[in-house]
Amino acid sequence: MTLTVQMVLKRLMGPVGTLEPTVDTLKSGRLDAEVRKVAVVFMATYAAIRQAVEAGVDLIITHEPTYYNHKDEVDWLTGDPVYERKRALIEESGISIFRLHDYVHRYRPDGILIGMLKKLGWEAYASPERMHLLTVPSDERQTVRTLADHLKNKLGIESFLVAGEPDMPVRRFGLLPGASGGRSHIGFMGNKAIDLLIVGETNEWETNEYVRDAADMGLSKALIITGHQKSEEAGMFTVVELIREAFPELQVDFIASPLAVTRL
Repeated sequence: MTLTVQMVLKRLMGPVGTLEPTVDTLKSGRLDAEVRKVAVVFMATYAAIRQAVEAGVDLIITHEPTYYNHKDEVDWLTGDPVYERKRALIEESGISIFRLHDYVHRYRPDGILIGMLKKLGWEAYASPERMHLLTVPSDERQTVRTLADHLKNKLGIESFLVAGEPDMPVRRFGLLPGASGGRSHIGFMGNKAIDLLIVGETNEWETNEYVRDAADMGLSKALIITGHQKSEEAGMFTVVELIREAFPELQVDFIASPLAVTRL
């Protein structure tokens, strides 16, 4: 049987049904194009696309946008040399690119979250009812610092931003991958009686300042900011596993990308 882009996408969207509106659309290529090789990425970077093309990949599944904005709007980029060169690579190769953002977050459990919990070895910490909420077992001692060290080891992070007291004991903490926003972060910290929140990224005048004020009040609150990519990237292995299970005949590879920015 010949597999097509549409058949693979139908499987990826199947657990959720039809979402409208959504940013999860085919960014390039054709729904009826044949698929023999699939690449799963966190971000469809120029280097990742070029690597996929050279490997003979027919379909890229990316979690984040291809063209530097949430909706992949490109009118404002016309004539920009970086955009034009990336667009030319995609069009000349004929590769299909599909964004899988809204759907994977709507899986039950959230595909990105469960993938991150598996990577971090924190599945047993998670509340079955709300898996963003984690509890340290009573016979285990954790602090902001020890949890930060664990994140560095498991995710390959050299450093990240921390607010609050590093040696503060942690009993309950939250894991909110990505960039759900200051109101989401603050609401979670205020309503869930947690000591620590781990997020992908923040607006610095929002969550960071809330935690600073809380710490200055003597409240047990801390924040770890891992960076957006490292907070979600391992979650895309959920997608790799799903496609491999559904289509054993397909070659499915994960293409990792280095971080876009580093600290000097």
